[in-house]
Amino acid sequence: MPRLLTTIGACAALFAVLAPAGAQARTGRDCPAHGGTLATAPLGRVWHHTGSLYGCTTVYGTAPRTVRLGPWTAGTKVAFDGVGVAWTVRRTAGGATVDRAWAASAQTGRRWLLGTPLVPASSAAPAREGRAQRILLTDAGVAWVTRASDVVLALHEPSDTPTAIGTLPGSLQPARLLLLVGSWPALDAARLAASAVLEELPGDGDECGGANDYRLTVTPDPAAAAVGAVWNGYWTRPNCG
Repeated sequence: MPRLLTTIGACAALFAVLAPAGAQARTGRDCPAHGGTLATAPLGRVWHHTGSLYGCTTVYGTAPRTVRLGPWTAGTKVAFDGVGVAWTVRRTAGGATVDRAWAASAQTGRRWLLGTPLVPASSAAPAREGRAQRILLTDAGVAWVTRASDVVLALHEPSDTPTAIGTLPGSLQPARLLLLVGSWPALDAARLAASAVLEELPGDGDECGGANDYRLTVTPDPAAAAVGAVWNGYWTRPNCG
């Protein structure tokens, strides 16, 4: 995922190391408007057409190009930061209506979540289906809160073990790319989802790639501090070098 390069020469090299990933200056060439638009950002847009989700980005000053990201259904929720796209797709599983998680790059069309059940396995229970209340994205990190008040963090390429922030309902146990941060079934899902914050923290790397901490927090108790997890993950700029 890109780093923001806003100066030239030595300043550009320094900024590439210090700036967080996931940003790029707006170019003079914009992605064209489309019917069915679901999300826009300074670098592009995401839209749907006849059951498919499409994206376009002008990151790195590239010419606008449409890529098909994957399936789309009524009820799809989308998060878009100008390059990365995360979304949910509604389907029927075991006779029940559920949502599945998808994530892809609007630059390359490459997917890294492909219809993933919303609640991953944890130290206490196996993976299970869910319905999405809210989905968030920043660079190579995605998060969502389910209607049953499950809170999940997903990274494109995790590089370390997660660390808890505050007291969580259970221990943190990654399930490949996913991490169940916690479940608060007694809480109102809309309120819990509204409190969710996903941040990409400063990391190490250069203009072609690196690693950053991703911090996801929620506030189950409005009278107490936020809780959550920090998890480190890699990002890579496509076609760099």
